[in-house]
Amino acid sequence: MDIWAGFFIGLLGSFHCVGMCGPIAIALPVYSNSQIQIILGRILYNLGRVVTYASMGALFGLFGNRLVLVGLQQQVSITLGVIMLVYVLLPRKYKTKLAG
Repeated sequence: MDIWAGFFIGLLGSFHCVGMCGPIAIALPVYSNSQIQIILGRILYNLGRVVTYASMGALFGLFGNRLVLVGLQQQVSITLGVIMLVYVLLPRKYKTKLAG
């Protein structure tokens, strides 16, 4: 069942990529009239994007796995969630004092 859940989450998440990454890939500058170089540039762009996302996912997955082993994942998740909510709900005048 976990495999199917991951599959469907990935499938539904691909709409984000089509909407956001697709236009970026299409907007990449083309410096050559050679069709092979254009295709190679697109392949390199997407390969770099996929490798970056996979590497970041692996690093955060390993980090998250260590938090579970230590027993801190729930506390860290709640603490970070509260920090994000407080930041969003703080008026702008306090945010500028925190940043500066």
